[in-house]
Amino acid sequence: MVQLSAVPDPHATPAAPVGARERNRLARHRAYLRAALSLVFAEGLDALTMQRLAQEVGAAVGSVYTYFPSKGALVAEVQREAIERLATSAALLGADVDRALDGADDAALLAPVVAFGRFWLTAAQVYPEEMQLLLLLLSDVTESVPPEEAGRVVPAAMRLLGLAEARLAAAARTGALDGTQPADRRTIALAAALTGCVQLRVVQRWDDELLDPTATGRHVLDALLRGWGAAAGPLATAHEVVDDLEATAPLARPIPEGTES
Repeated sequence: MVQLSAVPDPHATPAAPVGARERNRLARHRAYLRAALSLVFAEGLDALTMQRLAQEVGAAVGSVYTYFPSKGALVAEVQREAIERLATSAALLGADVDRALDGADDAALLAPVVAFGRFWLTAAQVYPEEMQLLLLLLSDVTESVPPEEAGRVVPAAMRLLGLAEARLAAAARTGALDGTQPADRRTIALAAALTGCVQLRVVQRWDDELLDPTATGRHVLDALLRGWGAAAGPLATAHEVVDDLEATAPLARPIPEGTES
């Protein structure tokens, strides 16, 4: 089984500084990815072709192929970039939660889990392109990312889901949740359930109150956590902690310049 919480070795040797030529290449690569992401957001996956991307960035098609050997590789890289940005934003929120909980009592131990769940529900407000791409690819029956390109995407997805798994495992260790299910299973259930809630935005116009993705998502989040042993009092306290953080900044934290993947 793939370990969601696998992380790089913190003792690994840092990468050597890159020269000007390599910096230019990385900047060009990032520009292609940003243009591709915007194109998918505006027109859908079918609009993303090598020729169209070349037109969008004012480059020759051959130049695009030097960065992406196929459309499958391009789509995989765009997906990886989108998920990496979401994971970086979620990690920033997690760090803010940890600081807010420094010295707090055990009643707030569910706050990191609640924060991740509410991040998932509100990420589209700050990262609409990234979240829409994630949702598009989760429902892509044509498999735009071929199996041989999945290796580009899986590590980013595992990093994002691993953030939730670590919080769920910690909550079980401290007794805030029961230990009847492994954290990785709970992570998949949480992501699947909240993704379904986010998809309600497609039909929200039919009944803005009943089909509100955020309100429905919070109900589902609480139902899952209560089913996993969370007590009502600590769950309410956790939401209060997250409410205080949300009052100062979006839960999907903007990524500072220089920290993008």
